[in-house]
Amino acid sequence: MNKKLLSVPILIWALVAGAAGIPAASEAQELSDSTLELMRKQIRRDKFDHVLPQAMRDNGVDMWIHVIRDRNPDGMARELGGQSGAFVFTDRGGDRIERAILGYTDEALWGDDTYDILEPGEEAFEGDPGWPGVIGEFVAARNPGRIAVNFSGINALADGISHTDYGILVDALGEEYAGRIVSAEHVIGDFLAGIVVGQIALAGYFGMITTDVIDEEFAKIEVGVTTLAEIDGNVFVRDPDGNENNGNDYAVQPGDIITILNGTGEGLFVADLGGNGYVLQEGETGLPPRVQKIWSEAMDVREILRANIRIGPTAGETLQLLSDKLEEAGFLYIDSDQYDPSLDPEKTQVHLDLHAQGRRDMDAPRISPLGDDWQRDMRLPLFHSFTLEYMVHMPVPEWGPGKHLYIAFHDGAIVTPRGIEFPYPPDQGMRIIR
Repeated sequence: MNKKLLSVPILIWALVAGAAGIPAASEAQELSDSTLELMRKQIRRDKFDHVLPQAMRDNGVDMWIHVIRDRNPDGMARELGGQSGAFVFTDRGGDRIERAILGYTDEALWGDDTYDILEPGEEAFEGDPGWPGVIGEFVAARNPGRIAVNFSGINALADGISHTDYGILVDALGEEYAGRIVSAEHVIGDFLAGIVVGQIALAGYFGMITTDVIDEEFAKIEVGVTTLAEIDGNVFVRDPDGNENNGNDYAVQPGDIITILNGTGEGLFVADLGGNGYVLQEGETGLPPRVQKIWSEAMDVREILRANIRIGPTAGETLQLLSDKLEEAGFLYIDSDQYDPSLDPEKTQVHLDLHAQGRRDMDAPRISPLGDDWQRDMRLPLFHSFTLEYMVHMPVPEWGPGKHLYIAFHDGAIVTPRGIEFPYPPDQGMRIIR
């Protein structure tokens, strides 16, 4: 990798990370627990200030109630900052959403100024922190029109309330307000998809660590000896017929294009990156023309994606636009990551899976034919953080019908008002493995 290519992105990231209080990756390979907690709290506050109002208003919700039962892990606990209670967010007008936790038992929340109202509760029985006794009056005083609650048939992260707690909530609210309950699935999806500056700083930090990890893994390779299973990450090689060896006992051979995908983070944010290498064959001193060609075409694809992804359209609309632009540029867009021998044998085929980045458990918005429709129906928000994952299948006619080269990319990217920007350097070039 040409380190000179990294200087400007590293400088930009360092300025953002420095402002957020994150040490440079060269100074620390691991954030302390206290630093991470400070970052979580600031990110939480910024998301409540800047993302939550729009998430609720775009979905026509006046109140969001998220119930977490003590000792029952919830995928939103880290985002909300607590392990138990009824987290209640109310749109009372203005530019801010009121934030309350009723009946919590988590001592870490005592004095948390991220919330406006904190009402601790005592356990009436195991797992019930006592919010039912106060939530009915609390909701009635605010008289919300639509009340979003954390149940869902499409998004597992929005489906955290237990059957027992849902029944308790309905009884506590009474018939009038219980009749106003809707699923919080879209509010939660939009809230998680919204990215703030602190998360961008974490993306840069973890992305640079991932860069070092991938470099170290490539450096371990001994041709003919090192197996894919001995390399950390999602590691694969495809032969000219499209058959894939992935993380198994296949030993890296001359002529292989090997791809290593990796990611670093701790759950609050996970940054992804991919790298590609070519193993020289006997007599080769550099990349052969066919490998140079597939890299060049892959960079043309990257530029098409970079130039056409914008804030505002849905992921599905963006997918259609990108597939059209690829076809206009002479590529063939394919819905699956397998070379299609029935298509034009002179044209390179491209598959897309541009999924959200940050959490491993929510890929939405997802610019891809993969996943569920709701993931494509989501609009790309400001600072949408995603993995620029695409796969290139280039035919090599001299090898015979259907024979082709394959290369894959897994770069982290963010959609800003200016378009696509990279919080850390994408794959900078084909590594040469001797």
